[in-house]
Amino acid sequence: MYDGKEQWQKEMTHIRCSPNRFSRHCRKRIKARDISVVDVAEVLRSGKIIQGHAPGTYGNNQDPVRVIIGYVEGGRILHLVVAIRGNVVMIVTAYEPDPEIWEDDCRTLKPR
Repeated sequence: MYDGKEQWQKEMTHIRCSPNRFSRHCRKRIKARDISVVDVAEVLRSGKIIQGHAPGTYGNNQDPVRVIIGYVEGGRILHLVVAIRGNVVMIVTAYEPDPEIWEDDCRTLKPR
């Protein structure tokens, strides 16, 4: 995992200002998980990066990947996984953090 936390605030500004696209995978997942495009937009608008992956370290994705946490209507907590592709942000997937994997703060992975 990439720990460039000092750059995350700047990256979050870039993510907010950049055009975004949904991957095919993400479109399927948000539909199945009852996550709306409005929910995704809210997380992009107000969320914070909690995890970073250097290029080539998140699956077969060759872009820097970030996990963003945010809160949407009703206090629902969501994570977005985004890939930064130059001036475009690709939304890879969105999900509610699984309590089996994430600590109660939904920001910290549990030890394996």
